[in-house]
Amino acid sequence: MAIPYFELPVYQLALPGLGNLPLDPWATLVCIGFVLGLELARARAIKLGLDVRDIVDGAVFTVGMGFLFGHIVTVVGYYPERLTEEGIWAILKVWEGFSSIGGFLGAVIGSTLFYGYIRPRDYWRHADVITFGFPFGWFFGRLGCGTVHDHVGKVTTFPLAMDFDHGYGPNNDFGGLFPSVPPLDALGDPVKWANGVRFELGLSEAALLIPLCIAFIMLGRKDRPPGFFLGLFAVCYAPVRFGLDFLRNTDLQHQDARWLGLTPAQYGMILMLLGGFAILYTRDWKGFAPHPMDGSAPGSTKPA
Repeated sequence: MAIPYFELPVYQLALPGLGNLPLDPWATLVCIGFVLGLELARARAIKLGLDVRDIVDGAVFTVGMGFLFGHIVTVVGYYPERLTEEGIWAILKVWEGFSSIGGFLGAVIGSTLFYGYIRPRDYWRHADVITFGFPFGWFFGRLGCGTVHDHVGKVTTFPLAMDFDHGYGPNNDFGGLFPSVPPLDALGDPVKWANGVRFELGLSEAALLIPLCIAFIMLGRKDRPPGFFLGLFAVCYAPVRFGLDFLRNTDLQHQDARWLGLTPAQYGMILMLLGGFAILYTRDWKGFAPHPMDGSAPGSTKPA
């Protein structure tokens, strides 16, 4: 028993007189996640009486830096051979490859630059508001990874793994919505770039993010010390990601690099966990005066 193989290909949306508009499933889900996460952060900013422009502009800059550093870490940490083969073009092709740990690093650098120098603001308060919406956006991002199988894991007998030998073919194309699903062999089965029942780590991580999203919703009903959600995300996410990386494949063509037996992401998760605990430990739990979450400006209340 396992999840039958499926893959969402690029959908060609016909535009009369203009040809086809390709809709990439990964990019589409990432965009949905970004918009959702940004809207949740924006709504929280309004309740806390913050300037929404500071949150929106800061989030866009932070995410942009995340994508930039995510690509750089992919090349340097995971596929260093690309530097030998392609030279500087391996770095300049920012659309080819994205490392989540590099994205986290870029987000920290981006948010620090934005709220520390570009538009000086209370860093912990503003970064915390952005982080509040992050797990929801990350959930859709990982769904995107799962639909295109960016992170295929080891062979397993786990019942919620994916059967790469059986499933999606020309007779199982979501009612004709995605009629062209390359590559298929002569029997209509997926070409065996991966075989057997394997962990689908993108979908696994998306599923494990659901409890964290629920926790954020519940805890977000009240104001928390600035930095709380930033630290909470780090200490909750890091152990999950550290463990999932042990399930990555070691037998397929596309493997993650290992340094002393651990992936680059696992080293990053160790630092993230320590950083998360440090953030939570240094919060002003006793002296913190929560905001009423009624949209009034910080340090004031709305008139009755």
